[in-house]
Amino acid sequence: MSLYHYSAYNAAGAVVTGRLEASSVAAVELRLRTQGAWLLDVRETAAPRKARPRARAGRVRRRDLIGFLVEATLLLRAGITLPQTLRRLAEDLESERIGGVLGAIRDDVTTGISLHQAMSSHPAIFPPQVVAMVQAGEAGGRLPEAFENLTAYYQWLDQIMADVRQALVYPLMVIGATAALVVGLFTFVVPRFVDLLNGLTLRVPLITRIVMAISQGILHYWPVLLAAGVVTPLALRGLARRPRCARAIDHALVTRLPVFGSLVGMFALSRFAQNLGMLYRSGIPLLRGLEICRNLVGNRAMAQALDEVRQGVSEGVPLSRCLAMHDLFPPSMVTMIAAGEASGKLDGSLRSIAEYYNLIIPRRIKFIFSIFDPLMMLTLIATVGFVALAVVLPILQLWQSR
Repeated sequence: MSLYHYSAYNAAGAVVTGRLEASSVAAVELRLRTQGAWLLDVRETAAPRKARPRARAGRVRRRDLIGFLVEATLLLRAGITLPQTLRRLAEDLESERIGGVLGAIRDDVTTGISLHQAMSSHPAIFPPQVVAMVQAGEAGGRLPEAFENLTAYYQWLDQIMADVRQALVYPLMVIGATAALVVGLFTFVVPRFVDLLNGLTLRVPLITRIVMAISQGILHYWPVLLAAGVVTPLALRGLARRPRCARAIDHALVTRLPVFGSLVGMFALSRFAQNLGMLYRSGIPLLRGLEICRNLVGNRAMAQALDEVRQGVSEGVPLSRCLAMHDLFPPSMVTMIAAGEASGKLDGSLRSIAEYYNLIIPRRIKFIFSIFDPLMMLTLIATVGFVALAVVLPILQLWQSR
């Protein structure tokens, strides 16, 4: 938004001057007309200093977006007009980046621009499904319901991400402790033991020679190991940026990765069902819904599959038959969607699929990490035991030789 200096006639016929922050001259004129004044002259100046923080780059936090959706739903259901709702939200969220954007959107809306068009000018804040849902809500006169559906979706997504983060805390701590212990054993403990053995005439057991070789490798080649640890993730990230490699990696993650592959696939399928069902219930055409969902599933192999599904649906092929052509979509999902198409209740089938994954994903997360935690502990015990055995065996040999 820009700052405008203006002069205008008020209702008493006197000339008044002042400053207004708005997105355009038309917005300034409209705001003055609502106050009973007529614009004479206006000039744009630099934006106020307090507005600069709002223009910082980056996406908005999911929690801020949820707060905006919740408050917008309540205000609209209370009968407050859209411009007043946007003004209230811009004031309440003034300290957040979304607050400055809402102020600009309010100015656009007051000049006659539709809400979804104003939102589409800020893609970093409002994703495509938000714009599409708002557009459908405006067209059907159900804008509060659109905001309510978006609130439920983003709350679900935030809860799923929170469950994953919580489940990862303990395994990551165990992995970090294990790595630190292994490095400490092979760089501090084992080398001192090697110096002791070098002064003795003993036939060193195989397990001890293995531990000694690992220790010497870490001590002598640690720059190479460190470089490999840095370069390998960067190389994988570079490969992931190539569309063909990215699709192959994502497809392998879902179909071939043991244990975790099914969980990755469930996340993608859940996002697909949640978003397509939400968009379809709001009146978004199926083809447009599939186009939006391809960017929301979080899996590039599934995104490509949805492109092919969309192409088939546009040619008149049923959605269930198009999905059945790809191994990324399980038969149970295809069957439920086919039943929804046959009964004319596709939105109900998609809702049932989404509810199923809402139940099964948290359970699968708990199941996987309930196995992963003791497995990591056993790995830690085995590592310590292996090194301890490598140290004890020569000592026993020395004791028996006396």
